[in-house]
Amino acid sequence: MRCLIIHNLASGPKSDEIFTFAQFLSQTGDEVVMRFLGDGMEPEDATADVGQFDRVVVSGGDGSVSNVLNHMRNTGVPILVFPSGTANLFFNNIGNAPEAAALAAACHAGKTAKVDMGEISWTDEEGTERSHAFIIIAGTGFDAAIMEKAESTKGDMGEIAYMLSALATPSPQVAHFTIECDGEVHELDGIGCMVGNTAVIQNEINLFPDCRMNDGMIDIVVIEPAKTVELLPTLIAGVLDKTGKAIGRPQFTMFQAREAHVTCSPSMGMQFDGELIHSNAGSFSARVIPQCLDLIIDGFSNLNE
Repeated sequence: MRCLIIHNLASGPKSDEIFTFAQFLSQTGDEVVMRFLGDGMEPEDATADVGQFDRVVVSGGDGSVSNVLNHMRNTGVPILVFPSGTANLFFNNIGNAPEAAALAAACHAGKTAKVDMGEISWTDEEGTERSHAFIIIAGTGFDAAIMEKAESTKGDMGEIAYMLSALATPSPQVAHFTIECDGEVHELDGIGCMVGNTAVIQNEINLFPDCRMNDGMIDIVVIEPAKTVELLPTLIAGVLDKTGKAIGRPQFTMFQAREAHVTCSPSMGMQFDGELIHSNAGSFSARVIPQCLDLIIDGFSNLNE
């Protein structure tokens, strides 16, 4: 087996575990190549020859994983996601056993499941049309404000940085959203609009109850106008009903679609998978890229049929 490991050394507190994984992965006759993201090794460089490998392991936080997978869609190469980051939400949605030895065994076995990605398109501050695939959530408003405030501290503080950032935003800005999706138009006021490819966030809470990463759809939610403390009913609902099937998600208005165009007035900050987007355009488009990744899964995975 010839395996490529693409790793972000600055990904988080568990970054060094990838070397333990590499030891478990290496067997007689195997070739393991490691590439480290950073200056001189951007995701597009690291993935340029992935077709020459039997497996590709992507190791880092959600942002790093998203940036690498953006260049690996529709390659057909089996991909193992290794959780080295702060939150590792995408890995949690896959549901594989997290131990290095178990992940190495899954990598050797090579069982795969086809999954979707989302893609967000926007106009940057210089007027250039941009697009990027996302694996978890993209959006504008409250979630982007939290990401921006947590940017400088998440490396040291981990997930608590996002909680502190939310508490530091007691009165989120309210905007008017026009959402055009699959031929329908919806007009809503809210503090944020999120588009999801996967559903599970921190503490195993399912943010979008009907969302699956292999359903060929994106899930769109608008959070109704509220102060941060007024979101408590939704938080409680998430704790009491992690799946969202029993009592739903109060204060969320949800849609499913294959593609959508979102206009926001006034313009608010945007993000995808925790990566900030610099744009004042006040609009973005999102679409599903169906079954574009071949993810390696084990017997514990949520993607087993």
